[in-house]
Amino acid sequence: MPMTFDASSRATPNVLVALHSSGAGGRQWQGWRGLLPAAVELRTPDLLGYGLAGWGDGAAVTLDDEAQALHAEIAAVPGGVHLLGHSYGGSVALQVALRWPQHVRSLTLYEPVRFALLREAEPALWSGIVAVGREIGTLLRERGPEGAAERFVDYWSRAGAWQGLAPQRRQAVATRMAKVCAEFEALFGDPVPEAAYQALRMPLRLLAGTRSPRPAQRVAERLVQRVPGSVLVRLDGLGHLGPIEDAARVAAQCLPALLRPLPLAA
Repeated sequence: MPMTFDASSRATPNVLVALHSSGAGGRQWQGWRGLLPAAVELRTPDLLGYGLAGWGDGAAVTLDDEAQALHAEIAAVPGGVHLLGHSYGGSVALQVALRWPQHVRSLTLYEPVRFALLREAEPALWSGIVAVGREIGTLLRERGPEGAAERFVDYWSRAGAWQGLAPQRRQAVATRMAKVCAEFEALFGDPVPEAAYQALRMPLRLLAGTRSPRPAQRVAERLVQRVPGSVLVRLDGLGHLGPIEDAARVAAQCLPALLRPLPLAA
């Protein structure tokens, strides 16, 4: 049976802004265009430091910086946008929603890595992911981009995943490792208190793979406890790279928000 939009969707555009994960870039979503209803306009901006998006190599960055860089494009859409985010992109999507809820119709987030949610509540997981992030930074300084990229890819995928990547893909990830390290520090320095997420009122759909590293799964679990009306969908057999490895399966989880647009958050 073909999918159709609720009649209310004709009154406002259905713009889906998809924010990519660390090390990827907006091209991460290029295979999604054929997986979404034709009436959805998919926009895939680069975050700071990817493509033409400005960022000084080696400079610090914050989640507010990332959100501010997207604000003009999002605010210009009449009726607001649906936000889709993966990993670090999901963290940025949450920052946009916290700052400008009036511009966000819905959130669909695959393992948004707001690790600060673990800082006090789950110190062992917090110290573990901080150690991983800082290790990657040390490898970048001591062994160069490829050494850091191997640890990064193997952590989020599986041991040996880096060796299985095509040379062109390895080079693309390695060239972005300085920004990836800055992103880790942005997450570790995140000052948003856990209670702040209770203010979110737009529909929030959290997605998590059952094979993903535990810190990412626990962040999703803590968010669903905090955000009123949010739901958490576990995707059996998928890992942290689910939106890339099984785009069709993850894209299907975006449809509830897109097919039945809801009023903007108050």
